[in-house]
Amino acid sequence: MNQGIAGKKDVIIALDFPDQDKALRFLDNFQYENRKPFVKIGMELFYKEGPEIVKAVKARGHKIFLDLKLHDIPNTVERAMANLAGLGVDMINVHAAGTIEMMKAAKRGLGTCDTILIAVTQLTSTDEERMKKDLLIERSLEETVLHYGENAKKAGLDGVVCSPHEAEIIHKKCGSEFLTVTPGIRFEGAVKDDQIRITTPDKARELGCDFIVVGRPITQAENPVEAYRRCVREFTPLESDDSSAAYGSKGNMMKAVTYRDQLAENIARGLLEIQAVFLRPEEPFTWASGIKSPIYCDNRLILTAPKIRDMVEDALAQKIETEFPDCQVLMGTATAGIAHAALVGRILDLPMGYVRSSAKDHGRTNRIEGKLEKGAKVVVIEDLVSTGGSSVESVEALREAGAEVLGVMSIFTYGMQKSIDRFKAADVKSVSLADLDSLVKVAAETGYIKEEAKKKILKFRDNPGDESWMK
Repeated sequence: MNQGIAGKKDVIIALDFPDQDKALRFLDNFQYENRKPFVKIGMELFYKEGPEIVKAVKARGHKIFLDLKLHDIPNTVERAMANLAGLGVDMINVHAAGTIEMMKAAKRGLGTCDTILIAVTQLTSTDEERMKKDLLIERSLEETVLHYGENAKKAGLDGVVCSPHEAEIIHKKCGSEFLTVTPGIRFEGAVKDDQIRITTPDKARELGCDFIVVGRPITQAENPVEAYRRCVREFTPLESDDSSAAYGSKGNMMKAVTYRDQLAENIARGLLEIQAVFLRPEEPFTWASGIKSPIYCDNRLILTAPKIRDMVEDALAQKIETEFPDCQVLMGTATAGIAHAALVGRILDLPMGYVRSSAKDHGRTNRIEGKLEKGAKVVVIEDLVSTGGSSVESVEALREAGAEVLGVMSIFTYGMQKSIDRFKAADVKSVSLADLDSLVKVAAETGYIKEEAKKKILKFRDNPGDESWMK
């Protein structure tokens, strides 16, 4: 079994498109996402494009469920599966109606390749009446699905495709490690289309489904990315983020580190692409303080680039959920943090306000805008942390107003020692999506800067007041 997938719930998007062009244009929506969606390639697309569609989708970094439902004599299925094994997909299936011997043959055909093998029980477009009338199966639908599941386990398969409503009985009979992959997912109030045995993402989670396969509710949505994120939030509220994995083993810790590194690099790549960050060690910028700097950052540009903006806001929301789960109020710093606090507040359904750099000289002379109850647990939203001075001032202003500040959440940090010391002295946790290390790594890999420039920039970060980095 593919150990990178086993035991981890996920949403699989069904790429039910007629050709490769339409499928890849759809996936373009996700090119800036921190987590590339797991996708399903079915008969329609595979029979039109063949192995090339698998290669094209894999090249974009997506896990693939190849849904061909092989059903033939054992020898034919074994040879077909041996050919498909070379594609390196993450999940593949046969039809359980093909008998235990056929399923064993499919497993032999896969050989030692690291692919999950599952069996289809009964399609979610089939109800008990049709099964009995059309297929002459007299047992109940539940009995039939359970029998197919038991046969799949006897054949050595990793799980089954079933409706969400049968996931619980499959797990009870075949064990919690036996995977249930469940199509027939719709949002609350949506039309059924041609599906009969359906449910919602959050109900599928309650029923114990391991993977949900979602097609039209995402692919035909006005905003496919937001529809996908909604599915992920409802089906895997926190489990979907490897950074929330328990650090009980070296393996889990390595997964969490990998996720954080990848997230930081994706954010850094986006900032460079929209020119929110400039790196110019050969012609330094001059900061207001007079410091000569090889970097200039203007994260306000994030708001003018919708795809990068959506990636950043979603990442901020996920980080706040995992790093500050008790957060009750978001407070943006004036002025750049205000918009981000508002956008993330909408995602997390949290109230927001903002902190001025100083109190107004008119009206009620407020420094903190928005309703803030004493004792409220607050996360401060910053777009950029350099020396940390303004961030700590905002924290202190909120504390003086009676708030409990859980921490500062920023989009980007230079990672200067001065800011680290300031946050430590103020006893406040600071978390950032990306830092200078990830930025220069991506910049060097993409040819934006040369390797020697990377060293200069990091030397500046370590001691910004010393201009020896320029030599």
